[in-house]
Amino acid sequence: MAGLTLEEKLQALLYAKRGADFMFIPSANLCAEAAMGSPETIGINKTLVAILLTKKPIRLDTRTVVKYCMGTLDRNNTWLLDHGDIKVVPPRFKMPELTKDMEENNLEENKDE
Repeated sequence: MAGLTLEEKLQALLYAKRGADFMFIPSANLCAEAAMGSPETIGINKTLVAILLTKKPIRLDTRTVVKYCMGTLDRNNTWLLDHGDIKVVPPRFKMPELTKDMEENNLEENKDE
């Protein structure tokens, strides 16, 4: 796979600038290579391989997508993202911004456990 086209990269950068969240959908080829333990996938963390094999979308950090689109992401992660699809998370599934009040409430809830 070749990854995103120039047009898709520009569109992703625009969405990132507007605060979008992103997800990565691994290709069937990537999942097969990970399952077989191909040389390209040997260095991938075992937890990530297990996640890839579920073939479910994986949330991506927006900064990672920006680096990927700008060509400044490291070689291994670029290879990985080249072997799947990067999609914008629909607004209804967007992760809420973590505010100080939310953090404090979470700490209080976990204190009782």
